[in-house]
Order: sequence, then C-alpha cells, then structure tokens
Amino acid sequence: MEICKKKIIINIVIFFLSIFIIKPSYSEINFKSLESKKVSYIDFFILKFESSLIRRSQILRRQLFATRVQYSNIGIQVNLDEKKEEIIIKIYAIMDKARYKKKKYNQKLSDCNQVRNLIFYNKHGYKFFSQKRDPSLSKGTMVDIFKNNFFDNLSLSDKEQEFLLNKMFVNVTILHSVTGKELTCSGKANDYELN
Repeated sequence: MEICKKKIIINIVIFFLSIFIIKPSYSEINFKSLESKKVSYIDFFILKFESSLIRRSQILRRQLFATRVQYSNIGIQVNLDEKKEEIIIKIYAIMDKARYKKKKYNQKLSDCNQVRNLIFYNKHGYKFFSQKRDPSLSKGTMVDIFKNNFFDNLSLSDKEQEFLLNKMFVNVTILHSVTGKELTCSGKANDYELN
C-alpha cells in the first residue's frame, strides 16, 4: 500500500511538471510570431475580394415587390488558377422555391447577367419593361464602378488594376429550384454581356 501511494504521488508530480515544462512552448505563440508569417498580396486580395462579393450579394435577397427573379440562396467562390494565371469567380444563384412552384418561369441569359451586374455594379443593366440591355451601364462605366468598388483602398497601380481586371473570369450558374434546370453564363468580369 505504501508503494501504491508513492507511485500515485510520483505520477502526480510528473504530471504537474510536464504541464509546467510544456506550457512555455505555448506561450511562445503571440502576435509577433503571427505577424512574421508571410501572406502573398494576391491571396490577401482574393480573400478581400471574395468577402466583398459575399457582402454585396445580399442585394439579391428576396424583394417585397419582385422586379426581377427572386433567389433564396447565393453562393460565391473566388479562386486563383495558378496554371492559367486567372482569377475565377463562381456565383451560384438558387431561385426561390416557394415563388417558382406557383409561378412558371424559365431562366434567361438576361437573368444571368443581372446577377453579375447587381453584385458587381449594383445595377440591373437591363430596362425594366423591355428587358433589353440598358446602355447607361456601358463597358467604361462598368470598369469605373468595378475599380471603385473593389480596388479602392488597395495600393494597386493603374497597370496592376488593368492586369487584374483582364485576368478575372466570372461563371454565373442559376439553378431552378423546382425543375432542376441550370443556366450558366461566363466571361470576363467586366464583359458587357456574359455568354
């Protein structure tokens, strides 16, 4: 019995000593050690860009009085394709099931472009009644709005901004939640119309 008590006491002492010996290695992790980690500027930009797009996609939430297709979910993913040296922006929009169970509607290319336009430029880009392309959202206007929305407060030269714009490609997929049909359009981020 005496030997058992000694073993228990020795185990307890070893346990507490191991905690005090291991603990200093955890305390070495601090803000200074995290600050020294390197992050590439492109990784920083993509993270900031993706979070901006996710925040801006809230414009597509359901409207009280519907003036466009209603969506229940929007998913956004931004990745760097290192082989092609391109930034790929994938946008997934799921049409509102409750609304389109009652109302028959098939997706159109203009819907696909409107998703991109509303998220990137906060504009429909199409006339309300005719659904024809609105010339007020021209390619030049799109570039200016894009730069103001996504390159503002970043230390990028005009040349770097142009380079990034030319390397950004968008893929918008609209999923009909009732029929299961998909409509996809793609192109450069600032193309007048995605195809």
